Amino acid sequence: PIVFEQRTEREVAVLALLKKAFDELPPESDNPMMNIMAQVMGGDLSDYRDMIMSESPGALPIKLDIFRQYSMYGTEDATEGEGLAKYMSKNTPAKYGLSAMAMAAVSSGKDGANVVMSKYMPELTQGKLFCYCITEPGAGTNTHKVSTVAVDEGDHFRLNGQKTFISAADTAFYMAVIARVEVDGKKGSVGTFVLEADTDGISMTKLDIAALGDPQFTVHFDDVILPKSALVGEKASKSGASGISESVFYTLNLERIMIGLGAIKVGQESLQRAVKKAKQVQPFGPLLGESAAVKQQLAKLTLQYELTNLALKKAGVAFDNRENPKTVGMFSNMAKYLASTFADQASDVALQLYGVEGLDKEADDIGGLCQVGRVLRTVPINNEMVLNFLAENLMGLPKSYQV
Repeated sequence: PIVFEQRTEREVAVLALLKKAFDELPPESDNPMMNIMAQVMGGDLSDYRDMIMSESPGALPIKLDIFRQYSMYGTEDATEGEGLAKYMSKNTPAKYGLSAMAMAAVSSGKDGANVVMSKYMPELTQGKLFCYCITEPGAGTNTHKVSTVAVDEGDHFRLNGQKTFISAADTAFYMAVIARVEVDGKKGSVGTFVLEADTDGISMTKLDIAALGDPQFTVHFDDVILPKSALVGEKASKSGASGISESVFYTLNLERIMIGLGAIKVGQESLQRAVKKAKQVQPFGPLLGESAAVKQQLAKLTLQYELTNLALKKAGVAFDNRENPKTVGMFSNMAKYLASTFADQASDVALQLYGVEGLDKEADDIGGLCQVGRVLRTVPINNEMVLNFLAENLMGLPKSYQV
C-alpha cells in the first residue's frame, strides 16, 4: 500500500474521536444499504472504519490526502464531535463521501484549504453534512447542458433550476450545487455553489428508487438568494473549451475514486464468499472448486481484483499530487470502470455458486451484493460514458454524441 507520512497529534486526536463514533454504531440499521455495507465490511463497520481511518501507516489502498486532510481532520478540539456517533447511526458511509466531494470543491480555490479546515471540518464533526447536487432531469450525465442558473445581481446571486437523483438531500445541512453563472444576460462557466439546505426558496420531492441506498430527491431552487461567497473554487478560464470550473472536476474525479473504493470492496467480498462456497459445496460428489470452469472463473476474478487495486492506487496518487484534472480524470474513470465491472461480475459468479441460498438475507445475502454491484455500473456515471471519455481522451477518437 501507499505509505502515509507520520500523523500529527491533532490528526491522531481526531482519529480517536471518529473511531469511537464508529465503535458506538448499532449493529443493525433500518437503512438497507447500511446493512449491506456492514456485511461487506465485516459485520459491524469496523473494517470500514479501519480502512479509512487507521492509525497504521499504509492502511488505505490509496492515500487520498485531500479526503484525509480536508474532509476528516483539522478540528482543533476533538470534543466538538461528541454528537457524531448518534448522527452516524442514522446515515450510510456514502454521506461522508458526499461531504468529501463538496470539500474538495471548496479546497480547489484560493485559500480554500483554510476555509475547509477552519469552517467546514469543525462543523462536519458536529454532524453537519453535505449533499451534492449535479444531475438534472434534462441533462443527465452531460454537465455541459446544466440549466440551473445563478444570475449575478451585483451583491448576490439569484439561483433558479432543479436537480434530481440527489442522495440524502433531506438530512444534509449544506448543499453543493453545480450551476451556470450568468452575468449581464450572458451565460458563463459552470461552477460550484455551497449553500445551507434550509435557505429560502429550496424545496424537494422524494423519489421512489428501487435500488438500495439513501433516499433520493428532486431538489427545486426558486429565486434562491445567495451571497457572493457561495461561489467556491476557481472560475473556469474564459478560453477554456469546457467552460466548467476546476472545482467541478475535483469533485467528479474524487467521486469516481470513492465509488471505485466501494465497488472493489463489494467485489472482493463477493469473491471471497464464492471461493469459500467452491471449497465447501459438493452438489454431485466432487467439490465445486474441482471444476475447471469454476476455477478459471475465480482465477480471472482474482486477476481483475489485483489490476483494479493498481488502477485505484494510480488514480489516488494522481489526485493527491494535484496532477492536471484531465489526467486525474482518465485515471479515476479507469478505476471506476474496472472496480464496478469487477463488483458486478464477482457478485454474479458468487450467486451462481450459492444458488437460491444466496438470496437469503439472513445468510450471506449475495443477492444484496449483486444489486449493489449492478447499480455501480450505472451510477453515478454509466460505464458506457466512461468508455467514451477514455476513447476520446486517450486515443483522440471523435465524439459519438453532442454536448
